Amino acid sequence: MDNTKIILNNGTAVNVNGIFYVFNSKYYFIYTTGELDENEYVKLYLVQVCKEVQNTPNGPVDTGYMLGLEITDSTEWKNVQSSITKIVDDKKNGTVSNEIQYLPINMLVNLKIVSANKFKLMKHIIEENFKLVLLSQNNTVGNVNEVVPNINVQSQPQAPLQPSVDGDVIIDYRAKFFEEQDKNQQLEEQIKGLEEKINNIKNIIG
Repeated sequence: MDNTKIILNNGTAVNVNGIFYVFNSKYYFIYTTGELDENEYVKLYLVQVCKEVQNTPNGPVDTGYMLGLEITDSTEWKNVQSSITKIVDDKKNGTVSNEIQYLPINMLVNLKIVSANKFKLMKHIIEENFKLVLLSQNNTVGNVNEVVPNINVQSQPQAPLQPSVDGDVIIDYRAKFFEEQDKNQQLEEQIKGLEEKINNIKNIIG
């Protein structure tokens, strides 16, 4: 998990540890403040990430913010929970699931949390698999070296919070850096095509 700053629904900016990733062509962010419940489970949150675009008389305008939204559909939320399991497996085994695309944390810019899904993981999973040391209920820092198996995910849906943005908000998943990923894929395909042409020319020349 990497450290980043997010903006809560009440406007407060807080530092969290999180993972930004793509799963089933959608963008998600898992984060924690390191808070523990009474049973020593670590409280975590998951949001779907999108770009904030606001309607104006002159047309849609990019506000410069990103939004973190709760997954309200129970079927989709259950499916997304499988991504959590895959991520824990990756951290445990040092692997990268072919269903998960991990993204740099610095791609999250001005992320406002509108509403979030809650879940819990056992403390030793966070400390050992995710290499975080829980110093207190609201602080995580440092690294540990050992890796321990077993996943224990507890789902706990959260009631939606009232959005803190004014006006009509359009959810646009094609944020600029998402579009850059599409461009990179197109370039890679063009390069492959050119390489094939070069090889064909070499074969003809002999």
